[in-house]
Amino acid sequence: MSTNKNDNCNVLLKAYKKGDNSALEKLMLLLYKDLFWLSYSYIKDKMLAEDIVSETFIKLIEKIYTIKNENNLNGYLRTIVINKSLNLIRDRNKEIVSEDIFLEQFSSDNQLDEDLHIRYALSTLTEKERELLLLHSYGYTLKEISKKTKYTFSQVRTLLEKAKNIFLQVYRKS
Repeated sequence: MSTNKNDNCNVLLKAYKKGDNSALEKLMLLLYKDLFWLSYSYIKDKMLAEDIVSETFIKLIEKIYTIKNENNLNGYLRTIVINKSLNLIRDRNKEIVSEDIFLEQFSSDNQLDEDLHIRYALSTLTEKERELLLLHSYGYTLKEISKKTKYTFSQVRTLLEKAKNIFLQVYRKS
């Protein structure tokens, strides 16, 4: 980022802290493109990159009055974008590995028998657990399930793990 852009960011941040609400919007517009492309360079998905930049700006708004060194605003925001992008990649990789392990449990020659076992195992779950497990099996990420169900990300992760464990225990016994 150029020194001129850094200077503009510093001025806008200080103006917002002094009560100029339009300065925050100008600051976001000034930084959006750079932060978007930074995130996109990691995750290669435009919609997710937009989400990460939006989450970064939300974090900025939450922490804006605690930022003491306005000169480091760009580094602060870039660090948030990089960390969020890397976390997303890590979470996606974990989901793919756990999904592969989960699906490997169901290789069977007798499809009808397998379907009955699966239906029985699903029937032992609560409606909430069944919903999360099915959404995940349809390819939704934990973040997407969280948005769709209004549960927090950590609630989805915990409930989904519980549902998988119960499902697998019942499936293996039947």
